[in-house]
Amino acid sequence: MRDFIEKIDHPVIGVYDLDAARTAYSRLGFTVPPTGRHKQWGTANICIMLQHDYLEIRGVADESLHLAGLKEFLEQGEGLMGVVFSTRSADRAYQAGLHAGIEVAEPRSLERAVVLADRTLHLKFRNVMLRVEDVPGLTHSNLCEHVTPQLMRQPGWTTHANGAVAIKSAVGVVSDLDAAKQKYEKLLGADAVAESGSGLHLTPGDAGRIELIDHEEALRRGVARDGRGADYIASLEVGVEDLDAVGRLLEANGVTFTHMETAIAVLPAEACGVALSFGRM
Repeated sequence: MRDFIEKIDHPVIGVYDLDAARTAYSRLGFTVPPTGRHKQWGTANICIMLQHDYLEIRGVADESLHLAGLKEFLEQGEGLMGVVFSTRSADRAYQAGLHAGIEVAEPRSLERAVVLADRTLHLKFRNVMLRVEDVPGLTHSNLCEHVTPQLMRQPGWTTHANGAVAIKSAVGVVSDLDAAKQKYEKLLGADAVAESGSGLHLTPGDAGRIELIDHEEALRRGVARDGRGADYIASLEVGVEDLDAVGRLLEANGVTFTHMETAIAVLPAEACGVALSFGRM
């Protein structure tokens, strides 16, 4: 299946209130586009566009429709609820998954409408959903083929006051590193999974990386989350152009943050439950 996974496309952040999330991420220095609404699902979202990937902030719009696990996730609080990988072809990725012995769902179409001042964007996708047990440490995950990529990044949407450029890395917590290694070798290929002193490093394509650690390491780093079970996505790092400029912006906006050795970390309360950090690209 490795040949049909390009990179990290976007992490997903589950929130109670999209308006509050808009305010929070604007304070963090992001340019926040208008809210979109999924046509086939009961969810709405804000997609903060970076140069080649993005952050999706997702909330409930209609509880009577399919929510892709969001309602259950929010019962334990806001925060990171998944990582989506990009694929060139949902159909071919699906067939490759079956051939690899991975239980993947048939590709499904999804559309998101975003109302602008002069027109409505109809963004279209095709998704291949993965089982939670096949992506330990990432909670929910799927492969996404962008059918209308030319519409996703409107003028000004990828320019951010904090200088954000790309998703740099994500950290997931797993209860069994050996089992996780076997599952990700099947999904991503053995060459994309490497052991490290603290866990596993995953390189899903040519951009972004994922680190998997155990609960004790998560406690040591201060990213462990209560109520998320044994396996969950714990933290996210966004790459920026100028780390000192980020610090000045956050201070001016009254955001509580901590200087680390190579990054700036904001409190989860400042980022809708996300253990978010900014690191130099």
